[in-house]
Amino acid sequence: MVMIPPTRVLVVGCGSIGRRHARLLTEHPQVELLVCDLLEENLQAALEEAPGSRGFSDFDEALATGPDAVFVCTPNHLHRPMAVAALEAGCHVMCEKPIADTIESAEAIVEAADAADTMLTVGYSLRSHAGLQRMLELIEEGTCGTIVGGRAMVGTYFTLMCATTPYRLEEENALIIDYTHLLDYLALLIGPIVRVSAESVTMGDLEMLPTPNVFSVLCVHESGALSQMHADYVQLPQRSMAEVFGDRAVLAYDWQEYELRIFHRDRPGYEVERVVTARDDIYRVQIAEFLEQIHGDRVPICTAQEGLDALRAAMAAVQSAREHRAIDL
Repeated sequence: MVMIPPTRVLVVGCGSIGRRHARLLTEHPQVELLVCDLLEENLQAALEEAPGSRGFSDFDEALATGPDAVFVCTPNHLHRPMAVAALEAGCHVMCEKPIADTIESAEAIVEAADAADTMLTVGYSLRSHAGLQRMLELIEEGTCGTIVGGRAMVGTYFTLMCATTPYRLEEENALIIDYTHLLDYLALLIGPIVRVSAESVTMGDLEMLPTPNVFSVLCVHESGALSQMHADYVQLPQRSMAEVFGDRAVLAYDWQEYELRIFHRDRPGYEVERVVTARDDIYRVQIAEFLEQIHGDRVPICTAQEGLDALRAAMAAVQSAREHRAIDL
């Protein structure tokens, strides 16, 4: 356990995810918290949810106070200027997923991270989820044997119902960008993705119809294994599953029911493990590990390169769906 010295942390972007980070950062007495948002209502909400924090409406002014770390929780198109500025100012950075809105911007962030004597991690919070950690543990133990494929699925009209901003209805392909974390954890569980083939469609008798509202991606992994990512803004109630298929066992985790089923090839039925992680607890783990890492070995939960890889896979899926052909990464 790394002893955490006093640490000044700036959270920029006080929408729902930024306020969550700010609120949970106040649980660490060694953290001096700064919050920043251009919108007064967001800033005031963050100050209320994170008592004792200092508020700023100007990012440059907040950065000039010399924070040790910056949590970038702004809209995707602002990730590049804010993450790069923070890295160049000598700050450690936690950049929310996806790493950026374009490959060019993501590459600029990776270059800045490589040049900085600080740490950057990309906020794929599911990497801190006990369910995913348990799947990784079983895979590393050899439980699955040779992994031949897998599946990541989310169906969530509920996301549209609860959205505080309408960007998903206005920005084409918001669905795949929202759910790059499925591509991230498929790569984490099965290995790097090297080729994708995708199709997308807008369908259904629904009040809210983003373009597209259904996305299906076939991923070829470096090992030769095949996996599928399915995401839609249709299913209600929300459903979400992660599966890994091996020649010795299959793992299937239900993110809504917190249930891991283990199907062993050499025995009937299946084992069930309850692996429960409350939403706040995922972020608690992420924050605690980040604070330890910046004062310790600086090994991020998700590297800038891994964040770039997930975005590249998503953008390749968009291209594949548009051109109806496989895209090599």
